[in-house]
Amino acid sequence: MKNASLSILVIVIFFNSLFAQNRPLQDIRRVIVTSQYEVKDGQRTAKSMAVKQEIKDSLDRVHTILNRDYTTQRITSHTWHAFKGKQIVRTDEFVKEQLRYYKIFTYTSDSLIDTETIYLVSPGDTVLYVNLKYKYKNSKPVQVNAVDFKGKSAYTSKSVFDSKGTEISRKVKVKKTFAPIDSVIERTVSPVYDSVGRISSETIKVKLVGGKGLTQKFSYGYNKLGLLTSIEEFDEGGKLLYKKTMDYNDKRMLKFISVYNANNELTEYYAKRYELYPTRDRRNQIIEY
Repeated sequence: MKNASLSILVIVIFFNSLFAQNRPLQDIRRVIVTSQYEVKDGQRTAKSMAVKQEIKDSLDRVHTILNRDYTTQRITSHTWHAFKGKQIVRTDEFVKEQLRYYKIFTYTSDSLIDTETIYLVSPGDTVLYVNLKYKYKNSKPVQVNAVDFKGKSAYTSKSVFDSKGTEISRKVKVKKTFAPIDSVIERTVSPVYDSVGRISSETIKVKLVGGKGLTQKFSYGYNKLGLLTSIEEFDEGGKLLYKKTMDYNDKRMLKFISVYNANNELTEYYAKRYELYPTRDRRNQIIEY
Protein backbone atom coordinates (compact mmCIF):
# COMPACT_ATOMS: atom_id res chain seq x y z
CA MET A 1 0.00 0.00 0.00
CA LYS A 2 1.14 3.53 -0.73
CA ASN A 3 1.01 4.73 2.84
CA ALA A 4 1.55 8.48 2.63
CA SER A 5 -0.54 9.12 -0.48
CA LEU A 6 -3.36 6.92 0.80
CA SER A 7 -3.48 8.75 4.13
CA ILE A 8 -3.62 12.12 2.41
CA LEU A 9 -6.36 10.84 0.12
CA VAL A 10 -8.41 9.72 3.12
CA ILE A 11 -8.18 13.10 4.85
CA VAL A 12 -8.81 15.20 1.74
CA ILE A 13 -11.87 13.28 0.60
CA PHE A 14 -13.16 13.11 4.16
CA PHE A 15 -13.01 16.87 4.66
CA ASN A 16 -14.47 17.55 1.22
CA SER A 17 -17.39 15.38 2.25
CA LEU A 18 -17.75 17.27 5.54
CA PHE A 19 -17.95 20.65 3.86
CA ALA A 20 -20.32 19.39 1.16
CA GLN A 21 -22.76 18.00 3.74
CA ASN A 22 -22.39 20.89 6.26
CA ARG A 23 -21.20 18.56 8.99
CA PRO A 24 -19.10 19.95 11.85
CA LEU A 25 -15.41 19.07 11.58
CA GLN A 26 -14.62 15.79 13.30
CA ASP A 27 -11.58 14.80 15.33
CA ILE A 28 -9.44 12.28 13.42
CA ARG A 29 -7.03 10.26 15.56
CA ARG A 30 -7.22 6.73 14.17
CA VAL A 31 -7.99 5.46 10.68
CA ILE A 32 -8.46 1.79 9.82
CA VAL A 33 -7.95 1.31 6.09
CA THR A 34 -9.06 -1.91 4.41
CA SER A 35 -7.39 -2.45 1.04
CA GLN A 36 -8.39 -5.04 -1.53
CA TYR A 37 -5.65 -6.68 -3.56
CA GLU A 38 -6.00 -7.75 -7.16
CA VAL A 39 -6.16 -11.53 -7.56
CA LYS A 40 -5.20 -13.22 -10.84
CA ASP A 41 -5.33 -16.96 -11.46
CA GLY A 42 -5.65 -17.64 -7.75
CA GLN A 43 -2.64 -15.50 -6.82
CA ARG A 44 -2.51 -12.12 -5.10
CA THR A 45 -0.73 -9.43 -7.08
CA ALA A 46 0.98 -6.30 -5.72
CA LYS A 47 -1.85 -4.02 -6.89
CA SER A 48 -4.21 -2.82 -4.15
CA MET A 49 -6.83 -0.13 -3.63
CA ALA A 50 -8.63 1.08 -0.51
CA VAL A 51 -12.22 -0.13 -0.29
CA LYS A 52 -13.12 0.89 3.26
CA GLN A 53 -12.04 3.42 5.88
CA GLU A 54 -13.17 3.59 9.51
CA ILE A 55 -12.33 6.89 11.17
CA LYS A 56 -12.09 7.25 14.95
CA ASP A 57 -11.72 10.20 17.31
CA SER A 58 -9.54 10.56 20.41
CA LEU A 59 -12.11 8.61 22.47
CA ASP A 60 -11.81 5.68 20.04
CA ARG A 61 -15.35 6.26 18.73
CA VAL A 62 -15.95 5.38 15.07
CA HIS A 63 -17.66 8.50 13.75
CA THR A 64 -17.28 7.87 10.00
CA ILE A 65 -17.25 4.78 7.78
CA LEU A 66 -16.46 5.14 4.07
CA ASN A 67 -16.97 2.37 1.48
CA ARG A 68 -15.27 2.78 -1.90
CA ASP A 69 -15.51 1.23 -5.32
CA TYR A 70 -12.32 -0.73 -5.98
CA THR A 71 -11.89 0.50 -9.55
CA THR A 72 -13.09 4.11 -9.48
CA GLN A 73 -12.33 4.83 -5.81
CA ARG A 74 -15.61 6.75 -5.60
CA ILE A 75 -17.45 6.57 -2.30
CA THR A 76 -20.36 4.18 -2.82
CA SER A 77 -21.81 4.55 0.68
CA HIS A 78 -20.86 6.08 3.98
CA THR A 79 -22.10 6.27 7.55
CA TRP A 80 -21.93 9.07 10.11
CA HIS A 81 -22.34 8.51 13.84
CA ALA A 82 -22.98 11.28 16.37
CA PHE A 83 -22.32 10.58 20.06
CA LYS A 84 -23.21 11.63 23.56
CA GLY A 85 -20.40 10.16 25.60
CA LYS A 86 -19.93 6.63 24.28
CA GLN A 87 -23.53 6.27 23.11
CA ILE A 88 -24.55 6.75 19.49
CA VAL A 89 -27.45 9.22 19.41
CA ARG A 90 -27.75 9.62 15.64
CA THR A 91 -26.70 7.60 12.59
CA ASP A 92 -26.85 8.98 9.03
CA GLU A 93 -26.69 6.53 6.12
CA PHE A 94 -25.62 7.77 2.68
CA VAL A 95 -25.60 6.01 -0.70
CA LYS A 96 -23.57 7.63 -3.48
CA GLU A 97 -23.20 10.73 -1.29
CA GLN A 98 -26.98 11.16 -0.94
CA LEU A 99 -28.57 10.85 2.52
CA ARG A 100 -31.09 8.00 2.35
CA TYR A 101 -32.16 7.67 5.98
CA TYR A 102 -31.12 8.54 9.51
CA LYS A 103 -31.82 7.17 12.97
CA ILE A 104 -32.21 8.91 16.33
CA PHE A 105 -31.54 6.90 19.50
CA THR A 106 -32.45 7.31 23.17
CA TYR A 107 -31.24 5.06 26.00
CA THR A 108 -32.43 3.54 29.26
CA SER A 109 -30.70 4.11 32.57
CA ASP A 110 -28.91 0.80 31.93
CA SER A 111 -27.42 2.17 28.66
CA LEU A 112 -29.67 -0.01 26.52
CA ILE A 113 -31.45 1.42 23.46
CA ASP A 114 -34.88 2.64 24.59
CA THR A 115 -36.20 4.14 21.36
CA GLU A 116 -34.97 4.26 17.76
CA THR A 117 -36.66 6.68 15.37
CA ILE A 118 -36.08 6.17 11.65
CA TYR A 119 -36.49 8.96 9.09
CA LEU A 120 -36.48 8.34 5.33
CA VAL A 121 -34.91 11.03 3.15
CA SER A 122 -35.52 11.79 -0.51
CA PRO A 123 -34.69 14.95 -2.51
CA GLY A 124 -36.51 17.80 -0.85
CA ASP A 125 -38.42 15.61 1.60
CA THR A 126 -37.90 13.92 4.96
CA VAL A 127 -40.55 11.71 6.55
CA LEU A 128 -40.74 9.78 9.78
CA TYR A 129 -40.88 6.07 8.87
CA VAL A 130 -41.29 4.35 12.23
CA ASN A 131 -40.49 4.85 15.88
CA LEU A 132 -39.20 1.71 17.59
CA LYS A 133 -39.68 1.00 21.29
CA TYR A 134 -37.53 -1.77 22.81
CA LYS A 135 -38.39 -4.19 25.59
CA TYR A 136 -35.70 -6.28 27.30
CA LYS A 137 -35.28 -9.45 29.30
CA ASN A 138 -31.88 -10.13 30.86
CA SER A 139 -30.58 -7.16 28.84
CA LYS A 140 -31.64 -8.79 25.53
CA PRO A 141 -34.15 -7.07 23.19
CA VAL A 142 -37.02 -9.57 23.25
CA GLN A 143 -39.63 -7.27 21.71
CA VAL A 144 -39.65 -4.22 19.45
CA ASN A 145 -42.85 -2.28 18.85
CA ALA A 146 -42.93 -0.10 15.74
CA VAL A 147 -45.26 2.89 15.52
CA ASP A 148 -45.84 4.81 12.29
CA PHE A 149 -45.90 8.60 11.75
CA LYS A 150 -49.57 8.69 12.82
CA GLY A 151 -48.78 6.99 16.11
CA LYS A 152 -50.43 3.72 15.06
CA SER A 153 -48.91 0.25 15.31
CA ALA A 154 -46.91 -0.67 12.20
CA TYR A 155 -45.30 -3.98 13.19
CA THR A 156 -44.11 -5.95 16.21
CA SER A 157 -40.93 -8.00 16.38
CA LYS A 158 -40.44 -10.67 19.04
CA SER A 159 -37.16 -12.49 19.70
CA VAL A 160 -36.03 -15.48 21.77
CA PHE A 161 -32.47 -15.85 23.06
CA ASP A 162 -30.79 -19.00 24.32
CA SER A 163 -28.74 -19.31 27.53
CA LYS A 164 -25.58 -18.21 25.65
CA GLY A 165 -27.19 -14.95 24.57
CA THR A 166 -27.67 -15.91 20.90
CA GLU A 167 -30.89 -14.78 19.22
CA ILE A 168 -32.34 -18.10 18.04
CA SER A 169 -35.74 -16.86 16.88
CA ARG A 170 -37.20 -13.62 15.56
CA LYS A 171 -40.70 -13.18 14.21
CA VAL A 172 -42.18 -9.97 12.90
CA LYS A 173 -45.92 -9.39 12.73
CA VAL A 174 -46.52 -6.80 10.05
CA LYS A 175 -49.77 -4.90 10.47
CA LYS A 176 -49.52 -2.41 7.62
CA THR A 177 -47.34 -1.66 4.62
CA PHE A 178 -44.40 -1.11 6.95
CA ALA A 179 -41.56 -3.57 7.52
CA PRO A 180 -38.13 -3.55 9.20
CA ILE A 181 -35.38 -1.74 7.30
CA ASP A 182 -33.60 -5.08 6.68
CA SER A 183 -36.86 -6.63 5.29
CA VAL A 184 -36.49 -9.66 7.61
CA ILE A 185 -39.83 -10.87 8.98
CA GLU A 186 -38.66 -14.24 10.30
CA ARG A 187 -35.25 -15.52 11.37
CA THR A 188 -34.21 -18.72 13.11
CA VAL A 189 -30.71 -19.74 14.19
CA SER A 190 -29.59 -23.23 15.20
CA PRO A 191 -26.15 -22.81 16.84
CA VAL A 192 -23.71 -25.51 17.92
CA TYR A 193 -21.25 -24.52 20.65
CA ASP A 194 -17.79 -25.84 21.42
CA SER A 195 -16.48 -26.79 24.87
CA VAL A 196 -15.77 -23.17 25.83
CA GLY A 197 -19.09 -21.76 24.64
CA ARG A 198 -18.10 -20.42 21.23
CA ILE A 199 -20.33 -20.99 18.20
CA SER A 200 -18.60 -23.69 16.12
CA SER A 201 -21.37 -23.96 13.51
CA GLU A 202 -24.85 -22.61 12.88
CA THR A 203 -27.74 -22.79 10.44
CA ILE A 204 -29.58 -19.54 9.75
CA LYS A 205 -32.97 -19.45 8.07
CA VAL A 206 -34.39 -16.11 7.00
CA LYS A 207 -37.72 -15.12 5.49
CA LEU A 208 -38.02 -11.72 3.84
CA VAL A 209 -40.93 -9.46 3.02
CA GLY A 210 -42.65 -10.95 -0.03
CA GLY A 211 -42.00 -14.52 1.06
CA LYS A 212 -38.46 -15.06 -0.23
CA GLY A 213 -36.52 -17.46 1.96
CA LEU A 214 -32.81 -18.01 2.53
CA THR A 215 -30.93 -20.75 4.37
CA GLN A 216 -27.26 -20.37 5.28
CA LYS A 217 -24.95 -22.83 7.04
CA PHE A 218 -21.67 -21.73 8.60
CA SER A 219 -18.71 -23.31 10.35
CA TYR A 220 -16.21 -21.32 12.43
CA GLY A 221 -12.62 -21.87 13.52
CA TYR A 222 -10.59 -20.20 16.28
CA ASN A 223 -6.96 -19.98 17.31
CA LYS A 224 -5.46 -20.61 20.75
CA LEU A 225 -6.15 -17.00 21.74
CA GLY A 226 -9.84 -17.41 20.97
CA LEU A 227 -9.72 -15.20 17.88
CA LEU A 228 -11.91 -16.10 14.91
CA THR A 229 -9.64 -17.48 12.16
CA SER A 230 -11.97 -19.08 9.62
CA ILE A 231 -15.55 -18.95 8.33
CA GLU A 232 -16.94 -21.55 5.94
CA GLU A 233 -20.35 -21.30 4.28
CA PHE A 234 -22.22 -24.31 2.91
CA ASP A 235 -25.38 -24.72 0.85
CA GLU A 236 -28.42 -26.58 2.18
CA GLY A 237 -26.96 -29.88 0.95
CA GLY A 238 -23.71 -29.35 2.83
CA LYS A 239 -21.57 -28.39 -0.18
CA LEU A 240 -18.85 -25.83 0.55
CA LEU A 241 -19.50 -22.45 -1.09
CA TYR A 242 -16.50 -20.48 0.14
CA LYS A 243 -13.97 -20.20 2.95
CA LYS A 244 -12.68 -17.04 4.57
CA THR A 245 -9.54 -17.00 6.72
CA MET A 246 -8.31 -14.25 9.05
CA ASP A 247 -4.76 -13.55 10.23
CA TYR A 248 -3.78 -11.31 13.16
CA ASN A 249 -0.68 -9.47 14.30
CA ASP A 250 0.94 -9.89 17.72
CA LYS A 251 -1.40 -7.22 19.12
CA ARG A 252 -4.42 -9.37 18.20
CA MET A 253 -5.37 -6.88 15.50
CA LEU A 254 -6.90 -8.28 12.31
CA LYS A 255 -4.40 -7.86 9.45
CA PHE A 256 -5.27 -10.09 6.49
CA ILE A 257 -8.46 -11.63 5.12
CA SER A 258 -8.33 -14.30 2.40
CA VAL A 259 -11.36 -15.68 0.56
CA TYR A 260 -11.27 -19.04 -1.25
CA ASN A 261 -13.85 -20.70 -3.48
CA ALA A 262 -15.07 -24.28 -3.20
CA ASN A 263 -11.96 -25.46 -5.07
CA ASN A 264 -9.68 -23.78 -2.52
CA GLU A 265 -8.63 -21.12 -5.05
CA LEU A 266 -7.95 -17.62 -3.76
CA THR A 267 -10.60 -15.20 -5.08
CA GLU A 268 -10.27 -12.17 -2.78
CA TYR A 269 -7.56 -10.79 -0.53
CA TYR A 270 -7.77 -7.87 1.92
CA ALA A 271 -5.25 -6.17 4.20
CA LYS A 272 -5.96 -3.83 7.11
CA ARG A 273 -3.77 -0.86 7.96
CA TYR A 274 -4.02 0.94 11.31
CA GLU A 275 -3.02 4.61 11.29
CA LEU A 276 -2.60 6.60 14.50
CA TYR A 277 -2.48 10.41 14.64
CA PRO A 278 -1.27 11.47 18.13
CA THR A 279 -2.22 15.15 17.70
CA ARG A 280 -5.28 16.92 16.35
CA ASP A 281 -3.34 18.58 13.51
CA ARG A 282 -2.33 15.12 12.17
CA ARG A 283 1.24 16.24 11.47
CA ASN A 284 2.59 12.96 12.76
CA GLN A 285 1.48 9.52 11.68
CA ILE A 286 2.17 6.21 13.39
CA ILE A 287 1.44 2.92 11.64
CA GLU A 288 0.38 0.16 14.02
CA TYR A 289 1.40 -3.22 12.64
